Amino acid sequence: MGFFEYISTHWYAGLALALLVILTVFVCIMAMLSGRKRNAERERILADLQREKALREEFRTVDDSTFAQDKDDYRLIIGICANVQQRLEKSSDMNADFKKLSQPEQYAYALGYVFEDSKKGLSEFFRANGEPLLSVSAEAVRDVIGGEVSELFVKEYIMFDENDETTSIDNKVIEESDASYKEIIANDGDAVYRTVASYIRENKDCFIS
Repeated sequence: MGFFEYISTHWYAGLALALLVILTVFVCIMAMLSGRKRNAERERILADLQREKALREEFRTVDDSTFAQDKDDYRLIIGICANVQQRLEKSSDMNADFKKLSQPEQYAYALGYVFEDSKKGLSEFFRANGEPLLSVSAEAVRDVIGGEVSELFVKEYIMFDENDETTSIDNKVIEESDASYKEIIANDGDAVYRTVASYIRENKDCFIS
C-alpha cells in the first residue's frame, strides 16, 4: 500500500501528520522570530555601550567649550553626570566622596540619573537607586526644576523612603505619578532639560578641571 493510499484510507493518520507539519512550521517561525529579537536586543545593547563610551570620552575633561549654548541640553546633562561619575569611580568610598562634592556637582550628577533611569517610569529611578543619591535627587528636583515634576517626585520619594514609616507604597498612586511624569517629559521635556542645563552652565566653574 502506497503512502498516499494509506493516508486516504486512514484519515486520522493524515490529520496527525498535518498537525505535525503545522506544529513544526510554527516552532520554526517562533525560533526565527526569537532569534531576530535576541539579535535586535544584542545590537541595541552594543549601540548603547558605544554611545556611553563616546559620551564618557567627550566629557572626560571639560572646559569652557563644553558648556556652549549650542550644545544639546540633554547631552550636556548626561555628559556632566558621566564626568562626575568617572571621578567618583576612582574613589575607595564613593558615597563619602559624593558628599564632599559641591552642591552643583551633586545636583547635576543626581539629575542625570533621574532622567536616565526614569525613561520607563519615574518609579524605576527609585527602584534602581539608594541613598545618598535619592535624598539629593529630591533636593535637586525641588531646587532646580520645581513645579509639578517636583511634586510628583516627592510623592514617590516618600513612598520609597525606607526611613519613612508613615507612608507605604501605593501602586495605583505610583502608576498615576509615572503616567503624569511621562506626559510632562513627552510634552515639555525640552523645557525641563533646558532648565537643568542652564543651571549647569551657570555653575560651570564647579565642573571645569
